[in-house]
Amino acid sequence: MPTLVFDVPEDRAGSAWLAREGRTLRNELLVALFSRFNHDLRTPLNTIMGWTHLLQQGMVDSSRSKHVADILARNTHEQVVMLDEFVDDGRAVLGVMKLDPVGLRIDDLVARAVERASPVATLHGASFDVRPDRGVGGIEGDERRLQRLVYRLLVAVTRRARRGSVIELSSRMDDGSAVLVIEGPVADGDWPDAALLDLRISSFVAALHGAELAIGGAPGRGAVVLRLPVRP
Repeated sequence: MPTLVFDVPEDRAGSAWLAREGRTLRNELLVALFSRFNHDLRTPLNTIMGWTHLLQQGMVDSSRSKHVADILARNTHEQVVMLDEFVDDGRAVLGVMKLDPVGLRIDDLVARAVERASPVATLHGASFDVRPDRGVGGIEGDERRLQRLVYRLLVAVTRRARRGSVIELSSRMDDGSAVLVIEGPVADGDWPDAALLDLRISSFVAALHGAELAIGGAPGRGAVVLRLPVRP
């Protein structure tokens, strides 16, 4: 499997960026995180409030009660997930996230990330090309946090890619580490602010697992490389 070469390294996220930053930047990230949470929370909350008002006013026909209940349940679930992930992100930035490590395989993490990211790929007209290396050894980490980490990296690359692109996911063993590479052609020359926030938080999550995250890509391509220690 060819090794990805970073001709234009990205210095605003990843392990190298994390090593240079201090407490001030953590505070700035928390402010950005609060701002995004406040914005994202309003959509499902407004939906719940709107339907609740209609129910209170008796303006929902009984034949639609199941439909309304499904809407309320879905949006409530979205809020619960959003709140859990917001708290996790804050703990990661502060370095106080408590992990529950178990034995894992990269191909399982990739499969779940691809499944969860499929709606994002559909919106962007993108597709995924998964090339797992069955010889990659097992890793150890918090399953839920690592699943979300891989999903977040996959979404960042997908959203930056040109419409109709193929996003490649490959894994390999390199110098005793399990390496996951996610890359695709870019629609523009820079990572958007929302993606940079996700990549920076991902850098903290990776560091808590003893992993390294590199951001970059060959000319015209965006990529992330996650290097995870293999389980002893």
